[in-house]
Amino acid sequence: MAQVLATLAVVLATILAGLSLIPQILKLVRTRDAAGVSATWPAIGLVTNGAWCAYLIQAGLWPASISTMLMVVFYSVVMWGLARAGRSLGASLLRGAVWTATLVVITLVGGWLALGTVLGFSQFLQVAPAIFTAYRTSRPTGIAPATWWIAGGEGALWGYYGWFHGDAPIMIFAVTYVTTSALMLIRYYTVARQPSPLSP
Repeated sequence: MAQVLATLAVVLATILAGLSLIPQILKLVRTRDAAGVSATWPAIGLVTNGAWCAYLIQAGLWPASISTMLMVVFYSVVMWGLARAGRSLGASLLRGAVWTATLVVITLVGGWLALGTVLGFSQFLQVAPAIFTAYRTSRPTGIAPATWWIAGGEGALWGYYGWFHGDAPIMIFAVTYVTTSALMLIRYYTVARQPSPLSP
């Protein structure tokens, strides 16, 4: 029964991963409102999910790699949406390149376990620019809350999958994903969703 639930969890998590960034992409395309949306967030996310693909495949957890492959594609589309909205991507792309080099060195020096452990904690690094930008922007109206609701649910499912397989990096990732999603939703519902002070 536990095996069935773990399989169901990874299937649902994969589906949610494929859906999670769609609300943000649609909002960027529809409104071109990038207020509160970090460009470094998708740049780091693209690299991190590419590294997750490699880690999961070598660990024999290839079904889980489907979602990370999807995320690479969707983070690329988010970056396109930000560029279309007028956001400069140069500095963010440079940060992504530095993160790529860092992960390659970690893997070469410490092996796959070291990479997996770093990736587990890297959710904070990946989402930190998004949180920082959202909390620094007075009215982060560009945030799509549905993206973060879906992300929180996905994180919970990964938590169960990681617990069942005894994979600490996946469990660490799950905890950080749920926590960072909650922080983004708190910011949106307490600030961005409130009426503008200039409104009558």
